[in-house]
Amino acid sequence: MIDVFVVAILTALVQLNLAASIKPGPAALAFALSVIFTMLSAQAFDPRLIWDRADDDRHDRAARA
Repeated sequence: MIDVFVVAILTALVQLNLAASIKPGPAALAFALSVIFTMLSAQAFDPRLIWDRADDDRHDRAARA
C-alpha cells in the first residue's frame, strides 16, 4: 500500500507541466488492486503444504515398492 501513497505524493508534488506531468488515472486503481492481491496471496501461501505433499508421495512410492 505504500506504493499507492508514493503515487499520490508524486502527483501532488510534481507541478512541472512543461518538463513532466504525472496523471495516474485508472492505472492507479489497477496497480492498487495488484498490490492488494499480491498481499493476500502472500498471506494465504503456506510452503509447508508443498513439502507435506512431497513427503506423502515419497512414502506412497516406498510402500508400493
